[in-house]
This record gives sequence, structure tokens and C-alpha cells, in this order.
Amino acid sequence: MMQEENDTLRKRVNAAWPATREPAFDDVWEAAGERYTAARRNGRRIAGVAAAAAIIAIAMFGNAPMDESWVEVADLMESTYWTAPSDVLLPERQFDIYQDMPELFESTEPAGGTLL
Repeated sequence: MMQEENDTLRKRVNAAWPATREPAFDDVWEAAGERYTAARRNGRRIAGVAAAAAIIAIAMFGNAPMDESWVEVADLMESTYWTAPSDVLLPERQFDIYQDMPELFESTEPAGGTLL
């Protein structure tokens, strides 16, 4: 009786189990190794083509005459303007110690001079 139940259960499990089985680990490992080798080979080919293109570009355009219109530092300083993104957080009017204070603070040390 128990054997019949086991056989029935085995038949039901086999019927419910999909017909295709997972491949063996060695087959999967070998296929992954082949894909890795092919990817490295393709990467080497792409790197070789890119290097060849760079060498050709340098050979063709490397001896081109340089444009002598250099940017002067003074021109650059007068024509560029940059503000920090945090400047929007500052108040509109800022305190300028040299314009708003008519006299300089005195030093707290007896032999000291003015604080600058």
C-alpha cells in the first residue's frame, strides 16, 4: 500500500515537473568562460581600432600650424564673472569694514598697534 502511494506520488511529481531540465554545472561554467573570453577578445579589438584611429589622427593633424591668438590673462579677468551658488543665501547689503567704519579698532595689548 505504501509503495503504491509512493509510485503514485512519484508519477504526479514527474508529470508536474517541466520536461526541460537545468544544464549541468560544468556546461554552464564552460559556456560562461567562452562568453568571457569572447568579450575580452572584442574589447581588445575595439581598443586596437581606437588606438589606430588616434595614431592616424595625430599623424594627419599633429603637424597643423598652431593658432597664435592666445588669451591674455587681463582679458580673461575682465570678461569673466563667476558667483558661488551659495551667494543667493547672503544678504543684499554686506558689511565693508574699510568703508563703513571711520576708525580702526585699537589693540587690547598695551604694546600692540591697530588690529588689521
